[in-house]
Amino acid sequence: MRDEILRMVSTEGVWALLSFLLIYYILQMQGRRDCKQEEREEQYRSLLLELTDKFEKLHLDITEIKNKMNF
Repeated sequence: MRDEILRMVSTEGVWALLSFLLIYYILQMQGRRDCKQEEREEQYRSLLLELTDKFEKLHLDITEIKNKMNF
């Protein structure tokens, strides 16, 4: 498909060809960036879940210590 579009655009002139190649390159790079961003967001989600779990455990421990000190 890319080759067909490239062939059609090349008949329109150099500037049309360069414009098409630039747009094609930008779209390819954007797709790669999107994949990397999704991976990064997934890592952040897992980190937040892990930290939330640790915070809950810490909160329970502190509550337990406070209860022991009051009795």
